[in-house]
Amino acid sequence: MDTTGLLVQSPPHLRQAERLIDHLVPANNVYKRPEERNVVKWGREGRPASWVNRSQCASFITAVLRRSHPWARRSFFTAHFDSTSPYAKDYLRAFNQGDVPHFTQVERVTELRPGDLIAIEYPEQHEVHTGHVVMVRELLGEYVAANEALNLPGSTQYAVSIADCTAEPHGQYGVGQYDAYPDSRIVDADTQHSGAGYGHMMFYADNATGRFSGYRWSVNSAAATIHPVTERPIAAARVLD
Repeated sequence: MDTTGLLVQSPPHLRQAERLIDHLVPANNVYKRPEERNVVKWGREGRPASWVNRSQCASFITAVLRRSHPWARRSFFTAHFDSTSPYAKDYLRAFNQGDVPHFTQVERVTELRPGDLIAIEYPEQHEVHTGHVVMVRELLGEYVAANEALNLPGSTQYAVSIADCTAEPHGQYGVGQYDAYPDSRIVDADTQHSGAGYGHMMFYADNATGRFSGYRWSVNSAAATIHPVTERPIAAARVLD
């Protein structure tokens, strides 16, 4: 059979994440405070108020997985993540273990595909935020910054389109190449929203191994905000049925 020209369908969890994000209005889409409970609801067409996201980065990902896959139940997360609602550091640990069912590690940046998950641990902030988790929408290819300080020596930088839930959208409106790598939560220079949405992050791959060597939060993040994996570990995984 000639498959030339056929589209590869996105995995179900990416489709569900995009379906929710595309229906959310700012009033029902926020990055929740730690003491608040997670509320993530897929609503009904024509009823904007029925679509709700009040979560954090990891709990948003967990809610999407639970919506999309029959195996992703509370008992599964308890058994393999020691929590019904894992934190970013728990996802990173599970990805690195390599033996958690339905997840297979993605070791090289160039191997990222739509629907893959990337977990980052913040060891210095464990009392506040354990890290961040995002879902890949597309690996956009190599990115060479005009400012040499943004090009990590010995590594190649890649732009990655992502879906996530965050209190800090990815980028600064109108600065540098922001227009080419925008964030759906940033309305203009004076207005932005938290919650679930689409953005872009920059990940670095070691030239010798292809493995993650660091990241920047956005295309216009300063050189001082480049985080090598020696400071903030990174792990990625593909979700399997």
